[in-house]
Parts: sequence; C-alpha cells; structure tokens
Amino acid sequence: MSTSRILVIDDDDAVLGLLEFSLKRAGYEVFSAADGSLGLRTFEKQKPDLVIVDLAMPGMDGYQVIEELRKLAGDKSLPIIILTAHDQDVMRDYGTELGADLYLTKPIAPKQLVEHVSHLLKG
Repeated sequence: MSTSRILVIDDDDAVLGLLEFSLKRAGYEVFSAADGSLGLRTFEKQKPDLVIVDLAMPGMDGYQVIEELRKLAGDKSLPIIILTAHDQDVMRDYGTELGADLYLTKPIAPKQLVEHVSHLLKG
C-alpha cells in the first residue's frame, strides 16, 4: 500500500509546522507551501492525493488556489480541505461552490484533522 501524499498551503509557519508534524506522524507524506503560487507549483510537481488550503494568504487567496487546483486536477476527485480562521457562512458556502470538500476552522485539534483527512482519502 502506498503512502498518501498531502499538500498543505498556508502562510503561517507555525500552522504549517503543526500540520506537517501531525500528518507525517499519522503516516502521510507531506509537502507544504507558504503561498498560493508556490502551492500550485508544488501541486503540479508532487501530484498530491489531498490538499489543505488556507483562505487568507497574501497574493493569491485560497479561493483562487482552489479554482486553479480544480483546473489542474481536471476533475472533482481531488479532495480539498479549507482550513481557515474565518467562520462566516458566506465564506463556507463560496468555498463549497468552488469545490472544497470540507471547510474547517482554526484552531483544530491535530487528531481531528487527521481523522477528516483519513475519511476523505478513503472516499
């Protein structure tokens, strides 16, 4: 069985570190990017099985990243999790419209995030 590959895109180094540690500890191969443009380049190079993306980032925001990821993936089979500090219904609804599979808010317990990731990867 191969290890699932996860890409985390977030401009907060502390969040990236915590997510990388938690996901690697759960057995996943993890790649990270500190902004949307780098995240898209990493996606094209690494071909992850799941992407976790923040919404509020400099330059390209998370919504723009999701739109581009959907184009690059070519279909809806790529699971995308939005992980953000914003908890407004309008933001949640728009993220879902763009194709996010799950909208989670920070802070989140690492164990809970790993459970969500595992569930989405099992399909």
